[in-house]
Amino acid sequence: MARAFTPHALLAPLALPWTLLSVIPGTLRRGLYLDPTRTGMVMLYRSSPVLDVLVPIPIILIVFGAYFVAAAALVNIAGWLALALPVATVVFMIGLLFLLPRGGGSLFPWGLETPAGPRWEIAGLTQLPGTRLTGIQLALRALDTVPPPGSVIVATANSEDLYRQYQAFGFIGGPQHRVHRVAT
Repeated sequence: MARAFTPHALLAPLALPWTLLSVIPGTLRRGLYLDPTRTGMVMLYRSSPVLDVLVPIPIILIVFGAYFVAAAALVNIAGWLALALPVATVVFMIGLLFLLPRGGGSLFPWGLETPAGPRWEIAGLTQLPGTRLTGIQLALRALDTVPPPGSVIVATANSEDLYRQYQAFGFIGGPQHRVHRVAT
């Protein structure tokens, strides 16, 4: 997923901690799906605001701590321990920039325009560069088979193109690139 969201393979390690932060909670909640070729991925899970906040906290602490320890160890070897924290912080924040919503997207997948009902979030729709449609086909299969009828499936599109594509697949567009669809 980090490679799919970054423009170059060399930049993917910068986005890796944040990618893990977004994938691990969905995985722990049994919502990570991979296509048979392992080139496409999507997360689809029952959204719970409490779990959505509580599950990532220990992961954030572990990832952030490991990142700083690794950076400190590398810099300590060179004898510049004082540079470890600023360097690690800059690298960590640059990685975050690749995963933040672009083009006015929302950090939250639902708003006042979203119908009431049990909410399922679809996110992390990715496929490896150079592959075709594996992520989309997987997402469409998951949307048809996973959420029970009447569930409200929510997402945030990370670009204007993705926003239009969601709508082409039956999602209703909302402000800040939020979309929703009621499962049938």
